[in-house]
Amino acid sequence: MAISSFFKKVLPKSIFPRFFIILIAPVIISQLIFGAVFFGKYMESVMRVTAQQIAGEIWAVTSILDLGYPDKYVDEMQKNMELTISILKDTSLRKSGIAKNSKVYRLLRNACRNKDIRTHYIMPFDSKILIYVEAKNKKNLYKILIPRKMMYTRIIPIVLGWGVSSSIILLIIAFLFLKNQIRPIKKLTEAVERFGSGYDSNYSFKPEGAKEIRLAGKAFCDMQMNFRKLMNTKIRTLAGISHDLKTPLTKMKLQLAMMPKTPEIDFLKKDVDDMVKITESFTMHAARRNKEIFIHRNLRNFLDNLVADYANKDFKINITGDRSIEICMRYTSLKRAFGNIIGNAKKFSSELNIRFSQDQKREIEIIFEDNGPGIQAELIDDIFSPFVSGNQAKTHGEDAGTGLGLSIARDIITEHGGEISADNSEETGGARFRVTIQQDSEH
Repeated sequence: MAISSFFKKVLPKSIFPRFFIILIAPVIISQLIFGAVFFGKYMESVMRVTAQQIAGEIWAVTSILDLGYPDKYVDEMQKNMELTISILKDTSLRKSGIAKNSKVYRLLRNACRNKDIRTHYIMPFDSKILIYVEAKNKKNLYKILIPRKMMYTRIIPIVLGWGVSSSIILLIIAFLFLKNQIRPIKKLTEAVERFGSGYDSNYSFKPEGAKEIRLAGKAFCDMQMNFRKLMNTKIRTLAGISHDLKTPLTKMKLQLAMMPKTPEIDFLKKDVDDMVKITESFTMHAARRNKEIFIHRNLRNFLDNLVADYANKDFKINITGDRSIEICMRYTSLKRAFGNIIGNAKKFSSELNIRFSQDQKREIEIIFEDNGPGIQAELIDDIFSPFVSGNQAKTHGEDAGTGLGLSIARDIITEHGGEISADNSEETGGARFRVTIQQDSEH
């Protein structure tokens, strides 16, 4: 369990780094195994053969020197065998064995012993190997200097270089290919976010990429089309019902107007007027739905123009916030939504404070806080439901008295990719509405 939690914390969260790890990890592991197993065994075999050859040359050189050949033969032998040979007279070998405990020198030591060169001493230098061998007469000492490169072969670095270079080239190709495969997934994610936020009206998504990604994109497009059809059918049905109700309601109003005025008739007239307002409000909302395009506006200027229709000597409105914040909106729709909230506050309070801000994630927060009696506790959870009545549950703006104002405001804000919530303010004791709208980077 602890190991699983550790990997969850360490592994990257996005799909591109994870795919890249899936590609690069096998390459690195295979290279390590290849280098450790193959090259380890191969180098040891090659150096063992090379050590045997060097030991054979040393044996031949010392044998010739023991026979006392003239110096010119020795010089010719050094030239042909790329060795440096010196004879140290009246010098004994002070130390026997190997000077450095490494694989190269162990192989050379064993090779010398296999050639019966038992009394010897090997001393390593940066680029050469110095070998002392005791002469047959036990009085002289042969000093043989061989190039260190004789113990290595050039094929090993060549193979290593080609292996590493080919791995890097393949990783670059895989990186480019993977990047092209991730792009359709990002576009699909963007299309889903736009659709969920209500920004998809002018955005066309075309499935692309691998077969599975195209199938997912096609499924999204089909779902998007079916959802639009369902919503349009629902809106048309409800709008048709609202429109059809106008005729009988108009007849009822005419009949009630011709009747003698009594408290009962006045009560019925008020109910009929409320029903007319409800049908007209919903019909107007359905007619405007999805007909507006998104435009950019300065939020402070938008709010200043909006509150000008509501503020007066009996109702004060204070606005605070960053004047540089831009918001992408359907102007008339959002004006109606905010107007319902402000109109609601105007009926129940004498002062309204509007605060707005934007965080680093481009989320805009707008708070409407009045000094009225607040919202009844039992209505807070259902205040955005249609036809809810009570303290501040009805609005008195464009949808005055219908009980649809806050419900329509919530729908409009949701279409803008936002959310709205309501509670009571601890500072003023009145109602507080909090609106958050996530701004899309393309708008």
